[in-house]
Amino acid sequence: MGLWTRIVIILVVLIALPYYWLMIDARTGAFPAQAIDIGRLRQAAQDIPGARPASIEYAPVAVRRLPGAVLVAGGGLKQDFVGAIAFRLITPGGDTVIDSGMSEAQAREAGFSSFNPQAQRAVDGWMQRARMIVFTHEHRDHIGGFLASPAFPALAAKAVVTPQLVDGIRNIAPAAAARLPAPLVFGDYAAVAPGVVLLHTPGHTPAAQMIYVQLQDGREYLFTGDTASMRRNVSWLRPRSRLMSDWVMPEDRNATISWIKGLAALQKANPRLTLVYSHDLTWFQSPRSGPRFATGFVYKKQADDDDRTDADDAAPGDATATPAPQPAQ
Repeated sequence: MGLWTRIVIILVVLIALPYYWLMIDARTGAFPAQAIDIGRLRQAAQDIPGARPASIEYAPVAVRRLPGAVLVAGGGLKQDFVGAIAFRLITPGGDTVIDSGMSEAQAREAGFSSFNPQAQRAVDGWMQRARMIVFTHEHRDHIGGFLASPAFPALAAKAVVTPQLVDGIRNIAPAAAARLPAPLVFGDYAAVAPGVVLLHTPGHTPAAQMIYVQLQDGREYLFTGDTASMRRNVSWLRPRSRLMSDWVMPEDRNATISWIKGLAALQKANPRLTLVYSHDLTWFQSPRSGPRFATGFVYKKQADDDDRTDADDAAPGDATATPAPQPAQ
């Protein structure tokens, strides 16, 4: 073997091994599924009397493209369409807002290439008119619009926060944290409005929580936050890449893997439950496989960025794809 051949082999190894570790490795076998009790969620959804949400609206306020392997380990280099998204639960007697978008300055700092000020103004209006504001966790692409709002003093009184969430906000905005209401202390599950239940799911952050929503017509949704940012996190049983989970945005990767396994088991046992993936904008905009939420803001994709098919969502090597979840009738 010649010198140059040896040099090439060494260079390939030096590049390939870190790439595999940082972007591909997704071993999950050692971590058991974290059980999610759908019965307790359904029961808690009835704990507070009153009108449940009638429908759901979403607004993507900022967008960027990321290689698939960034948010889904082993997801390849094909660009994913990633959004910072807020939601409104349209409810008689007072809406609930889930997450809050972000300001343009926050979006640029976070690396989003496109920001829609009209969408953020819509989210600001949702928060000002809402009865309640809840968050999946404290990262700026979920809570930034709330913290940056000129109306923050009034909005703070509507926020439902946990002790872990207050701690997370204190790390990024101490003055804002001091104006938050007393935190809600609960175990694993807590109803906060008719048909709306919090589920504490620490892993992505200590404050991470999922939000279960049961509509008036019986349709069920579970907002997964960044535990499962993309549909393929669950359909492939793969967490974020180690580049993200160990370096860019450190998390408890093992705990997150256990929750992803729990989500997959929950979905298999309850196919009419729709998991809502926090950043998967291609999925949101797909009329075939998406959640069919209303929106006034649609991002036009490039010609080479067609909707992923169910086959795209099947893990590499699978003969068939996992069927897309369908809303209850």
